[in-house]
Amino acid sequence: MDYDNAFEPDAAIVSDAALRQVLFNLFDNAMEAPPVWAGFSISRQEGKLVVVVRDSGPGFRPEMLESFGKPCQSSKRRPGSGPGLFLVVNAVRKLGGMVSACNNTGKGASVTVTLPLAALSRTGRDG
Repeated sequence: MDYDNAFEPDAAIVSDAALRQVLFNLFDNAMEAPPVWAGFSISRQEGKLVVVVRDSGPGFRPEMLESFGKPCQSSKRRPGSGPGLFLVVNAVRKLGGMVSACNNTGKGASVTVTLPLAALSRTGRDG
């Protein structure tokens, strides 16, 4: 997995179980996309944390992009798959953020998570 950290200046954030699960689901989905290559970048844009997870797989089917974030949408043909991106979208929304997905030019897909830094800071959570 490739990693690009363009988040400057550094800032401490509160990482709870929901946020960890969001990132785990995104990384897991990217690593399951054949051929197995994934990368992610982290940056700061206008008071927001932006995480972009990319893969080199076949990308999203058009109908998946149209219903992105709705329950039980999955390209995996196995039991228990489907709720991951739905849970990601809802957890991010609860933190005041947003999630978007697109197919990359050529091949692969990208999922972008944008979260307000205020929602991730200790003062933003306490006060």
